[in-house]
Amino acid sequence: MRTILIALFSLCASCASSPDVEAYRLALWNFHYESDKENEYRIYDSISSHFVGDCEDFAFTLAQRIGGNVWHIILPDGGRHAALVKSGIVYDNRSRQPIEKSQYQGEFIYIMQP
Repeated sequence: MRTILIALFSLCASCASSPDVEAYRLALWNFHYESDKENEYRIYDSISSHFVGDCEDFAFTLAQRIGGNVWHIILPDGGRHAALVKSGIVYDNRSRQPIEKSQYQGEFIYIMQP
């Protein structure tokens, strides 16, 4: 029985999220995608309440909370996108989980400035 408890505790400990991942999940929960109408950037002060925008608005808002760089990306289908990259991890509003940059499907073109 003790071995089972130790194994369960170890499994739970390995599933624990970092503060960056928790912030990402909170931002995803509160974010509502809305197409850019005039190519403006909307950077919100908080991810703790409802906010709207497009991919770069999400990325810049999350970057304000956890740091990192917002990258302009060309997707495999030729579409243009923006996502936050910090310490080799991509935080993308189109994904429910962070993705290692080396595994991300897209070409990183340049770091965007707000």
